[in-house]
Amino acid sequence: MNEEVARVLIKTPIDLVKAGEDLGNAWFRGQGSDKWRLQSTLERDALNFNVPPECIWERENAMLELFKKRMHLYDKISRQPTSKFEWFALIRHYGGPSRLLDVSTSYLVAAYFALSDSQPKRDAVIWAFRDCKIESATPYDYDSLFCSSSQAGLRVADPERLNDRMHAQSGSFLVPGSISTSLESQVEEKFNTNLTKTIKYRSIKRISSNINHRVWKLVIPRASHSDIFRFVSRSNVRAYSLFPGMGGLAESLKEMMRAYD
Repeated sequence: MNEEVARVLIKTPIDLVKAGEDLGNAWFRGQGSDKWRLQSTLERDALNFNVPPECIWERENAMLELFKKRMHLYDKISRQPTSKFEWFALIRHYGGPSRLLDVSTSYLVAAYFALSDSQPKRDAVIWAFRDCKIESATPYDYDSLFCSSSQAGLRVADPERLNDRMHAQSGSFLVPGSISTSLESQVEEKFNTNLTKTIKYRSIKRISSNINHRVWKLVIPRASHSDIFRFVSRSNVRAYSLFPGMGGLAESLKEMMRAYD
């Protein structure tokens, strides 16, 4: 891996907009701490519960079959998915364990998720992934990534039919071909970047002149969280717009507490 992760501080809303616009056609992901790893919920749960790597695929498929059998008891309206990719996207939609890692084409959406659960004394981060390679226009069978024989390798994609949250969040997924190989190692291979090595830039002005980096960490210092979160909210990127339905409305009430931050 020859490339390093480019790191720059985002201290103001103007910094956020400048960085986001300069990075342009990237996939963004917000996380509440710049120390957190890139892990899917499935990978994290497998580690937490000591599931052997060779057993994760069997567990993933058992969970899928259970969800497919019982979904109609909870949702009698939605059209059933027609592919494994759609099914796993739906499981992720409702918070279940999934190999899929959420990303967005909107840096404002990523900023919301980075800041919505600010942690004391922790800097937040927006990851930006840029792919310089042009992929073939030939249709790809994404369900093949969920087979037991699928090899390590990463794709960035979204299902043929989006659910309402993916639509509202301009969402896509990082889709790993293997769940016995860490997601981070597949990210490194995809973007030709060593995630353990970082080059720090002092100013966002350096983004445009160093745009060839494929992976960026836009780090938001804890002291800047509330100012940037208020800007994101004024841009109408809020829980009730990102999570359609009553749940999003209820979640948005938590934002009122930020007036004291």
